Amino acid sequence: MICNQQAVFRYTWPGRHEAVICLGCAKVLRGIAETIDFSLQLIPLSGKEQAGMTCPQTIKESHKLERKEE
Repeated sequence: MICNQQAVFRYTWPGRHEAVICLGCAKVLRGIAETIDFSLQLIPLSGKEQAGMTCPQTIKESHKLERKEE
């Protein structure tokens, strides 16, 4: 399942092209980065950049339900 929440950051993960991400998925990604001692830079998108951009991250159904309660 694709997240499709409003993208608010852009980031680059080693070996991948730059991508956009929502706040909820960014929290998960930052946790992964910290676990492997990787410095993840999240760059806020401007209002114009955010327009029409959604988070393309693949998530589990159970994760999506948990995030709705935040």
